[in-house]
Amino acid sequence: MDISNQTLYQEITDKLKTVPKEVLERISAYLSEIDKNKELTNFKLSEEQKESLSKIKERPYSEHTEINIFLNEMSEKYGI
Repeated sequence: MDISNQTLYQEITDKLKTVPKEVLERISAYLSEIDKNKELTNFKLSEEQKESLSKIKERPYSEHTEINIFLNEMSEKYGI
């Protein structure tokens, strides 16, 4: 562990010393989920997906769709 990681680790450790047990349990559960889903954090968007998201981001608010319509479109197009 390098010095910057040690400093961050110490900072986190110091903060956790005063946290109630219930909060520690939630933090522990959260960390477990992160560990289980490591492979999901390394996904890459295709160039087509990046372009699609970029176009959506540039739309004026008046052209945005309801979330359920958007999710249906993405599901049909990308199978998600």
